[in-house]
Amino acid sequence: MPTLALFLCLAFIAWFVVRDCMRRTSVSAAVWIPTALLLILGSRPVSLWASGGRVFVGEMGNESSGSPLDLLFFVLVLVGSFVVASSRGVNWTKVFAANGALMLFYLYFAISVAWSGDPVGSLKRVIKDFGLLFVIGVIFSEKDPLQAMRAVYVRCAFVLLPLSVVFIKYFPQYSRAFSVAGDVMVTGVTTQKNSLGEIVMVLTPFLIWDSLEAHRSHAKLRWSRLPWDRALLLLMGAWLLHLSQSKTALLCTLVGAFLIIRGGWLASRTINALVLLGALSLPFLLFFSQQFSSVIAPIVQAMGRNMTFTGRTDIWNHVTANTVNPLFGAGFWNFWGGPGGYAISQAMNTVIPNAHCGYVDIYLDGGMIGLVVLLILLVTCGRRIIRYLRLRPDPHRYLRVRLAFLVIAIVYNLSESTFARVGPIWFTALLMMVDFPVKAVARKVATRKRADSFINQPPPILVNQ
Repeated sequence: MPTLALFLCLAFIAWFVVRDCMRRTSVSAAVWIPTALLLILGSRPVSLWASGGRVFVGEMGNESSGSPLDLLFFVLVLVGSFVVASSRGVNWTKVFAANGALMLFYLYFAISVAWSGDPVGSLKRVIKDFGLLFVIGVIFSEKDPLQAMRAVYVRCAFVLLPLSVVFIKYFPQYSRAFSVAGDVMVTGVTTQKNSLGEIVMVLTPFLIWDSLEAHRSHAKLRWSRLPWDRALLLLMGAWLLHLSQSKTALLCTLVGAFLIIRGGWLASRTINALVLLGALSLPFLLFFSQQFSSVIAPIVQAMGRNMTFTGRTDIWNHVTANTVNPLFGAGFWNFWGGPGGYAISQAMNTVIPNAHCGYVDIYLDGGMIGLVVLLILLVTCGRRIIRYLRLRPDPHRYLRVRLAFLVIAIVYNLSESTFARVGPIWFTALLMMVDFPVKAVARKVATRKRADSFINQPPPILVNQ
């Protein structure tokens, strides 16, 4: 029975993917490069799949640098993406100039390699993280970037969600793991229960967005044109989200869905500004949670946590001014694999792989300067999106999706650590934050495509117009 279920699932996935390829005729085969990357980031490393896919929890911080197979995969993806995007006329100098805050973020953490206890490891991680921009370049250099963007995430959903369901139902040896405390975690195709919630949280906004676009593209919606396949995936995602018991992912999924679906006055300039301001204020409330416990307690309870954030504050209490250099930190992604991380793990008598808070980990990486650089990045990107929403119509909901995912990233990092950590959330956050000047690419494409199809291309992506 398990073998039959797996065979039917794979056939089901293949059928859905073929239908999607036939529906999105403007999307080229090159989009499979970012799709393959997201499939791996949203499940397990290539080396783990090759070795049988068994999940073992308990590695010390920073995680390992990866096997040669994982290294080869990322090199092929990053180099291949750079070659494809460059061959399409992407001017990387203009891309970097259009995203000054993001370049400042990467520049600072590249410099932090100088004081890292593991400079080679930190440098590798900075290069790998920065290389995600090349993968994003493949998406934005497509004929229809928004269609390509949705294709990447919807196709990943076609694979990851049904496969997780089958793994959980018929292959428990591959879909469950034990935490450090000995608790059983339902992981699906991922390696950890929070990772299962995370991938559902990342894919759901794009499934909703794609369903709304399918509805908008037909004035008279017929039963045969209903996006039932994406509705089925949303139901699978809801079930997996329930099994993962990731309260933060559930809250962020609901917030993201609301921000995408909303319309009328709920999508007004004032509401958008208030949403961004409210999200940006949450990290400050978190750091001063004891002083503002009456304010933050309802938010924490809504996330299914207590005021210790399910033991997370025990970790944070060990992070003091003496833990790392408070101004510069310990260097990019270096602390938890170094003496400081081991000291905290020994003091707490358990393995601590990260701070379970993106803001605390950025502080450990880059000190107060790192936090200021992160704040500049979030505020700059948020203000840019709000300005675009004020100045331009948003018929394709792209700008609402950008704002929704920026808010998701800000909120999710209150109790999990994904900032500057190569994974589904950070990759998607970069995709939403980057402004990509594609005028040269658009002109090149226009010579090969009918004028009417180019005119219908949504304007928000084309910056510096």
